Amino acid sequence: MAKKIFSQQLRFSEFSDEWKAKKLEDICTIKKGEQLNKDSLTEFGVYPCLNGGINPSGYTEKYNSDENTITISEGGNSCGYINYMKTKFWLGGHCYKILAHENINQDYFYQLLKFNESKIMNLRVGSGLPNIQQNTLRNFELMFCNSFGEQTKIASFLSCVDEKIEMEKKILQQYENQKKYFLQQMFI
Repeated sequence: MAKKIFSQQLRFSEFSDEWKAKKLEDICTIKKGEQLNKDSLTEFGVYPCLNGGINPSGYTEKYNSDENTITISEGGNSCGYINYMKTKFWLGGHCYKILAHENINQDYFYQLLKFNESKIMNLRVGSGLPNIQQNTLRNFELMFCNSFGEQTKIASFLSCVDEKIEMEKKILQQYENQKKYFLQQMFI
């Protein structure tokens, strides 16, 4: 399965390619979103609007980004937050779209960026309304695996762990609902 190399690296035994430090601009294209008039947003709609932050700012009837897109929040308290949009959406002016170059597994790239999220958040500047400058983001370095096969295996392994986490969250929610029901029955 996996073997330990060095003191802090876990690798799959069939891969031995060296990982290299690369700037984001060498492995992806970073595009800033387009501002959408706040009056165009509704509480319900077809497409979510990401305009920085963790959650959608609202919904709209149009989109400017396709599904399966990685985003990074550009401004506000959550600037640097990494998101993976599985549906079409509107990319607002306070958000970056990350388009991986060819021969890069999208799921692997998302997991790699999510792993580096706290470092990306540390790129923020400004005190009133912090933001991450696009040029600073382009020059951000991370350790990158060039082997598409290894990227795919890493992505598959981590996706299975994510699915398990989601399943456990649902089970926990069911237990919390059951406890709430019991409490209501006991103290009526």
